[in-house]
Amino acid sequence: MGLTGHALGQGGTLRVGLNMNNAALIRKDGAAYTGVAYALAQRLAEVAGLRLVPVEYPNARAAVDAVGGEWDIAFLAIDPSRTDRIAFSVPYRSVEATFLVRDRSPKLRCSDVLASGEPILSARGAAYHAYLETLARPGDLVAAASPAEALARFRAGEGAALAGIRNTLSDHENAAFGVVPDCFAKIEQAVALPRQNRAQMVFVDQIVQTFHGDE
Repeated sequence: MGLTGHALGQGGTLRVGLNMNNAALIRKDGAAYTGVAYALAQRLAEVAGLRLVPVEYPNARAAVDAVGGEWDIAFLAIDPSRTDRIAFSVPYRSVEATFLVRDRSPKLRCSDVLASGEPILSARGAAYHAYLETLARPGDLVAAASPAEALARFRAGEGAALAGIRNTLSDHENAAFGVVPDCFAKIEQAVALPRQNRAQMVFVDQIVQTFHGDE
């Protein structure tokens, strides 16, 4: 199946929604983007013959809320609760969801954090938050409006653990905080399309399946 600017893009461009909170997949250094998500976006734009236009979002929830208006494709975690609005490609990568904790014991595991009964800060709308809602005991999970708010509250002394993606949490390790060595979920990442454009997913899947981007 072919792909044209008319089919996927807007006026010769491909607007790409980027979750800038997911440092495991996308980073920005000055005006330059790096990471496997951006490399895959470049590949899709190249094959489609479109000019790539990055559209930045502070977190996944903001990107999901903009579906159907601001982006033509986006890079998001596969989430069944979003399939009423979004179609997802086959996965191109998976990331680990784990905890940043105040207890730096090397023996600590995610199961210990979940069983402790201590408050766990998380970001409402994040894919890992949906997993935690099925794992944590009622009352233990404290939902913040965004990952940035959850981090700020954790740094301020709230909660015993902060949920998030390993690569992002690792940026905040220091003498006081450590990342738990195992994970409570592996979250598959995919290319997202507005559901009304899902006919283009055949082509997108072909590109994803043959893509071998730099880690």
